[in-house]
Order: sequence, then C-alpha cells, then structure tokens
Amino acid sequence: MKLRRHLHQHLSKHRPPVTHHEIIADAVFFIIGAFLTTLAVFIFDIHWSFYPGNTIFPPNKHIFTSPEPYYLGVLIGGVLGIFVIKLLLLGIHEEQEEIFGRRRSS
Repeated sequence: MKLRRHLHQHLSKHRPPVTHHEIIADAVFFIIGAFLTTLAVFIFDIHWSFYPGNTIFPPNKHIFTSPEPYYLGVLIGGVLGIFVIKLLLLGIHEEQEEIFGRRRSS
C-alpha cells in the first residue's frame, strides 16, 4: 500500500496533465497516419491496373474484394502514425536542445 501511495505521489508531481493541445495533436497525427495508410492500401489494391491494357482511373482490377483491408489499415496506420510522428518530434526536440544548449554554454 505504501508503495502504491509513493508511486502515485511521485507520478503526480513529475507528470504534467494532458493538455487540450496534446489531444488535438494526437488526433491530427492519427489522421495523417490513417490517410497515408489508406493511400498505400489503395495503390496496392489497384496496382494490377498499372499494367498495359488496363485503365488506372477508374481502376478495372482490384485485389481486395471487400473494404475490410481499408478499415484495418486505417486503424493500424493511425495508431502507428501517432507513435512514429511523436517519436520523430521527440528526436527533433532532443536534437535542438543538444545543438542550442551547446551554443548557449560556449
């Protein structure tokens, strides 16, 4: 019980609450990942239409006969998009701190 109380006090002191802007950013990151995944699944779905004798728009050959791969791709791509974009932004932030921190101390 003491460990749980200590852990709760430690986390409540060091972890700021989630802001409104973070929630909006996560939604935008999800939408970006979902859109890119949908585009990739669509291109894979119609890639047979790129061969000679077929039309691209409207595509006349599809690999998927149902929309389930699109639904699954949107969910997986959206969640992965959140993690990948946040990881990239964290790396950029750390790199900026490293570069500008050295300039200030020099």
